[in-house]
Amino acid sequence: MLRRAAPISQRLIGRRFASNAEVTRSSKWRRRLLLATGTVATAAIGVASFSYSSEKKRQECIHLARTVDEKPVPTRADQIKRLASGEEFDILVVGGGATGAGVALEAQLRGLKVACVEQEDFASGTSSKSTKLLWAGSRYLVKGLVKLFSPSSLLSPMAAWNEFTGTWHMVLGCFRERTYMLTMNPHITNWIPIAVPLDKWIIWPPPFDYPPAALGPCTGLFVVFFKFYDFLGQYVAPSSYVMSSERARTDFPQMDGKRMKYVSVFYEGEHNDARTNLCIALTAAMHGSCITNYAKVEKILFDANGVAEGAEVLDKTDPAAKPFTVKAKKIVYCGGPFTDGLRQLSEGKDVKPMVNASGGTHIVLPPYYCPRHIGMVDMMTSRGSFLFFLPWEGYTLVGTTDVKTMPDLHHQVPEDEIQYLINECEKYLSPNLQVRRRDVMSAWYGIRPLCGDPNAKDQSSASRDHVVSHHPTNGITFVSGGKWTTWREMAEDGVDQVVERHPDLKKKAGPSKTLETPLLGTGKTKEFPEGYHENLAVRLSQKYDVAFDVAQHLVRNYGTRAADVLSCVEEGQVKGSRSGLYKHYPRLYEGAAATTGYPYLEAEVRYAVNHEYAVTPADVLARRTRLAFLNSTAARLCLPRVVQIMAECLGWSDARTLEEHEQAEQLLARDFAGPVPNKVGALLRTACTADVKDVFDKIDVERKGTLTKAGIAKAAAELGFPLSQAELQKAVNEMDTDRNGEVHFPEFLAWWNSSEKSQDVHKKISMGSRAGSRWKTVEE
Repeated sequence: MLRRAAPISQRLIGRRFASNAEVTRSSKWRRRLLLATGTVATAAIGVASFSYSSEKKRQECIHLARTVDEKPVPTRADQIKRLASGEEFDILVVGGGATGAGVALEAQLRGLKVACVEQEDFASGTSSKSTKLLWAGSRYLVKGLVKLFSPSSLLSPMAAWNEFTGTWHMVLGCFRERTYMLTMNPHITNWIPIAVPLDKWIIWPPPFDYPPAALGPCTGLFVVFFKFYDFLGQYVAPSSYVMSSERARTDFPQMDGKRMKYVSVFYEGEHNDARTNLCIALTAAMHGSCITNYAKVEKILFDANGVAEGAEVLDKTDPAAKPFTVKAKKIVYCGGPFTDGLRQLSEGKDVKPMVNASGGTHIVLPPYYCPRHIGMVDMMTSRGSFLFFLPWEGYTLVGTTDVKTMPDLHHQVPEDEIQYLINECEKYLSPNLQVRRRDVMSAWYGIRPLCGDPNAKDQSSASRDHVVSHHPTNGITFVSGGKWTTWREMAEDGVDQVVERHPDLKKKAGPSKTLETPLLGTGKTKEFPEGYHENLAVRLSQKYDVAFDVAQHLVRNYGTRAADVLSCVEEGQVKGSRSGLYKHYPRLYEGAAATTGYPYLEAEVRYAVNHEYAVTPADVLARRTRLAFLNSTAARLCLPRVVQIMAECLGWSDARTLEEHEQAEQLLARDFAGPVPNKVGALLRTACTADVKDVFDKIDVERKGTLTKAGIAKAAAELGFPLSQAELQKAVNEMDTDRNGEVHFPEFLAWWNSSEKSQDVHKKISMGSRAGSRWKTVEE
């Protein structure tokens, strides 16, 4: 929910900071500094602020969303039947992630006939493994400003200016797209405040390697920047503000606030990425696009001139199925990091790679590591990207790493990167919070595209955001790169360029309509003729006597179609609750309902199969619900029930049921890590203080506070890195400085975390894969 903007002078100095009690506690010179900062910022941007009205824009978007009547969505079976019917399409999109589904929606709304096929599930790759943010590119903006005002720009001022204007227009586009997502689709998005803790008045080494930025905290530069950021966003987002160290310790007690000077807070958008991707795909289907998952392109078809005219597609859900032909005037690849693999279908195995891949690990920690209402970001890392602590779906999301890798849809989660993120947590969180490896409830690994254009004349530069590339002979287009926030912009750009290159499509296609089109779940339905509104969860809870946490979950994931989910509850399963306040709808994981609060219903499995194209148990556990992403152990525990329900819905035989169960178990074990580490192949020996202490105490049974040589050997093995006899003797010599045959815990901890090899691995993960200037990456 957006709030009205406060008077600009009040917002600039931070309404939460400027309370009387806090001003009294603050030092006079700090107060004067922040007031001066507010004055400067007011003078700089206050003049233009009157021209924007976030509330008016918000109300217009909500009104538009409410006027949309949502139509039935064709079933997956209907889509496969249409796809195999011989119908010719204007555009065939290959890939059903955020970009592919977006291209399908964009083209369909412009009056074109569109087919879209995805070889696995919607968002089964990159689009479900992001940092869950919809943000306007603050890092791009900062880097653009830093480069513009760096001494090197004086050597070629026009080139520097042109590069900055490119960055500037890209960032403005990001703001537009963020506004679209947060205002037009409030059921699947929300604003989230993100804290930037400043524990020094002078930062060295300076942020972004820009020496003047070292004075950012003491000059109020960070405050001014975020006010400028608000201005660029037309004040649609809630206003940034400043928190005193005292208030920060109250609002974010998990943060190590002992040396905190103050905290800058700004707002970005947050969403449930896999559900958003599905929402885009189903919206395209609702408007007439023939879109489906688990349909693999086996072969590209060409006419006599070598121009692509269709593809052979296989329905992977039917073991007896044979490939069928899909005709299309244009083919668009939207494979993200797997685009080069798609290009091999049409250009051969020797195709020149143009999509590099960056791998990123995220971990999910229990809720108590982060407040439910505010996140935190470290912008001072040396690795070129931010490290986030975010509240997401009731838990704490931490990420991400950034390491060059090979594209792999089912990449095992590297234990080294999990441990790296936990080690980073210790740097920012209060010492009272003993971060432990077993606190990792789930972890996953996403592959993101870093893309160049193989058909560009100048290979030294590439699009600074996304790439739309056209093959000069076979006529195939690919769209890659970008970031989650700009999925719609990428789709519009891609369709624009495809249409421009095809005379028949240019005559047929109308203007883009996606900016005025809300996604599925906001419009009027039979159960909710008033459409989406901010009290829809309350209305759902009252109308169906459903627990409010479940009602909130259903509305945030299904919007006005939440009632359709409840209609999938089997007759006789709804019972009265013990409290008598609401009815009990069977939950997917009853054992977690009272303690961890998973609101997922068994009815969602049936709804996912019948209305959301779910084909495998992993589709339900990982992407229709997000249980595998939140708690991999809980996902495995409720897998049998999910398989049972899907078998009933899809008529699986006993053999098929067993096969699906085994495949889902393997996928969950491979794609999601949990609280038990897998040290096979791990190189990063450094561990959390709490984990080392637990092992030390476990071996020190006599509570002497020391370990002998034999105890050190046991501890090393327990921590996952057993020592040879030579290594053990060397370790004892290094730790046992007084030569009494015993090692105290501080000595053991210091030695264990000082491994030269581990430090090299840590540095490699920290620095990431940003070396090549040609490659551009997604931020989320």
